[in-house]
Amino acid sequence: MSRRTALIAISPVTSEQWGMITAGQARRLGVSRQDLNRLLNDGSLAAVDLAARVYRLTGAPEDPDLDPLRAAWLQLGAAKSWVERTTATPDAIISHRSAAHLRGLGDLIPHEYDFYTTTRLRPRREDIKTRIRSHVAPESWEIWGGLPVRKVPAIIDDLLTDREDESAVAQIVSDALGLGLLSRESLDAIAAPHATAYGRSDPSSFARVLAGEVTGR
Repeated sequence: MSRRTALIAISPVTSEQWGMITAGQARRLGVSRQDLNRLLNDGSLAAVDLAARVYRLTGAPEDPDLDPLRAAWLQLGAAKSWVERTTATPDAIISHRSAAHLRGLGDLIPHEYDFYTTTRLRPRREDIKTRIRSHVAPESWEIWGGLPVRKVPAIIDDLLTDREDESAVAQIVSDALGLGLLSRESLDAIAAPHATAYGRSDPSSFARVLAGEVTGR
């Protein structure tokens, strides 16, 4: 396959995946490993750092903050297309700290890439954390920035379930309320089951603390 033919073959995929493509996706398009190596050698493609078998089209706009998360998500899908992975229930949904960071909420730093997956996946990377869920409620996620990600109420519930720092979750809540991404009524329902674990005897008081209406202890 010529260089031009190979680039034409992969362009529909790279255009919907932030300029990136996996080796498995390329093979499905008829682009062989040898073809990929030619594109790498002539500089048309570049290997994505830390994401084995994920490649970026040279010259495609980059986002140093989000591209590593995007590449990690692509790795989990191997040869499957973006459409296959985002219809019905996605095979990997961004969650927890990674989801909050993707949405620009709070200041929790993701030390690894968090995903809910429908089956056990083995990314062979220590910085990818997967939690298996055979069923993820359809109303708990959406496509955000081209990626399947937990909605804000679900993110807060996930973080409280993991017993994240109260003040850090409160900052996320504050940002979400300010942006209109979370209702006060939803916060009450989310906070109530976690109040005792955070040392609060009154669930409504815990919600008020998370909302910044009253100070903590």
